[in-house]
Parts: sequence; structure tokens; C-alpha cells
Amino acid sequence: MSFNSYFLSLFTDGKYKEIEIDDNYNILIYDRGEKFELDRFSGGEKDVANLSLRLAISELIVQRSDVVFEFIALDEIFGSQDRERRKNILNALAELKKQFRQIILITHIDEIKEAMEHIIRVYEDDEGISHISIE
Repeated sequence: MSFNSYFLSLFTDGKYKEIEIDDNYNILIYDRGEKFELDRFSGGEKDVANLSLRLAISELIVQRSDVVFEFIALDEIFGSQDRERRKNILNALAELKKQFRQIILITHIDEIKEAMEHIIRVYEDDEGISHISIE
């Protein structure tokens, strides 16, 4: 199983087990053995397919590189996901700790923030100046 398919299967609880990119760079997802273009799927499913691709590419870069990659940053990956998919994504990210010492998530979702070990909050004061707090 490719990294891409592995992540997609994790995120979707095995509902979609295979994803591929054709010769024209179209993303195809197999649903009950039949492949469909990404346009057929919901916004949340498209987002997990794209996240699967990003993580698979990151995984391959780490494996094929002589350089040690210490972190990965992911911006707003949870917004279109339901509670179960969010949980699945968090579990998959926990597995990635083996490859990446730091996983940086940018999110506005309180449920995700509460699940994090460390939080860096960025906020703006009344004068429009940005500040951070570390929790």
C-alpha cells in the first residue's frame, strides 16, 4: 500500500483504501473497487485526499533524503472534517512523530487545540500588534 493510500485509509476509517494519480496528474480515489475522479467527492473527502498527498510526499522526502527533517507544518487541515475524521487525522499525526520531531498545526478549532501537548497562541492587541503566548 502506498503512503498516500495508507493515510487516506486511516483518515476515512478504511472507507477509501486506495488513491492514485494518473498520467495527467488527476487524483483518483477507489470507492468499492471502482475509481473516480476527485470531483465526485465531498469537500471534506477532497481535503483528506489532499492531506494524504501532502503527508505521503513529506514521508517520501524524509525517507529519500540525507537531510534530517525535524518538523512539518500543516495549516487549517481540520476545518471541513467531522469529529470522527478529526480524531483519525490526529491519530495519524501521532504516528508521524516517528519521522518528525515537531508537528506544527495551525488551527482555530478549540477541540483540536485542547488535544495538543503544547500551544502557541497568536493574538492581536487593541493597537493591532501581534503577540504570542505559550501554554
